Amino acid sequence: MGDKIEFPKNYGTYMHHALSALQDADYKRAITHMKKAYAIKDENSLNILLVSTLFQNGQISEALDYAEEKESFYLTNEKRLLVYIELLIYNYQFLLAQKLLDDEIRLATSENLASWQNLKDTLEQKKLEAEKERHQTEIERKKKLFSLASLTPDEQFALIQEADEMKTDNLIHAAPSVFQNPYVHPFARSGFLSVLIDRRVNQSFSYTWLNETRKVTPATMSTFENHPVVQDMYSKIEELFISNPSLKVLVEQEANAVLLMLFPFIDEAIQKEDITAWIYTIAEGIQPEQDEVEQVSEEKQAYINSWVSRVYQELL
Repeated sequence: MGDKIEFPKNYGTYMHHALSALQDADYKRAITHMKKAYAIKDENSLNILLVSTLFQNGQISEALDYAEEKESFYLTNEKRLLVYIELLIYNYQFLLAQKLLDDEIRLATSENLASWQNLKDTLEQKKLEAEKERHQTEIERKKKLFSLASLTPDEQFALIQEADEMKTDNLIHAAPSVFQNPYVHPFARSGFLSVLIDRRVNQSFSYTWLNETRKVTPATMSTFENHPVVQDMYSKIEELFISNPSLKVLVEQEANAVLLMLFPFIDEAIQKEDITAWIYTIAEGIQPEQDEVEQVSEEKQAYINSWVSRVYQELL
């Protein structure tokens, strides 16, 4: 008696319940039934009803997704185009919205001219709101960069990811604090440097590297991902451990940590001709008694292990 009875998978049944829910302003329930109906028959009329209901329910991104499924349907009718451009505006796709507005407002019928003008005003308002929001976000991120050392390592890494969206001037202002504070995690420090390298910042900074103070000029350097030694080492690991994928993953992780710590002065520790020796020595530290490590002289192993020890001492 308590079992839930499912409605038959019938388009008309789903639409009946969707329209009933709309009359009660129960948008969530209406959307549920409309989606089921749409899965059976993706009619244009249902698409625009579903899109409008999603928009009213605050599901702006999803509404645009459904509209984009039938983009030509919206672009070939003035009233539907008004809806489509409004969705673009509320999804912050201002450039496309502006282009469509500029193209269409000149051809607008007198009947819809007021609607087009209102939409243009909405676009300008939303652009201003977005700019204010970006400005405030920029201020908050800049403050956090100056106090990066007070954050947990995970918070530091997350903020460095966000730094890629900041203005270059603000990054330059924060750079001395990020590069010289000993409590900034080395990986966060090197990640921030890569952002400035991408921006080709032609300014020199003091940089803390393995307890030493060095000079860096981002415009003259390679990012971590593009560093020749990094690329060659990953490629060589792939080649050497093709038949042992589990060890390959562990060696990659270990090598990545060492390389990140040595960046941006990787060349001071690792010469290209020694990359294989580094890989075998790292592998030996993970899984002892690797036959291949016998190809590496004891002197070379001692040299490599001294750098690895220095790196991990820094991480303690």
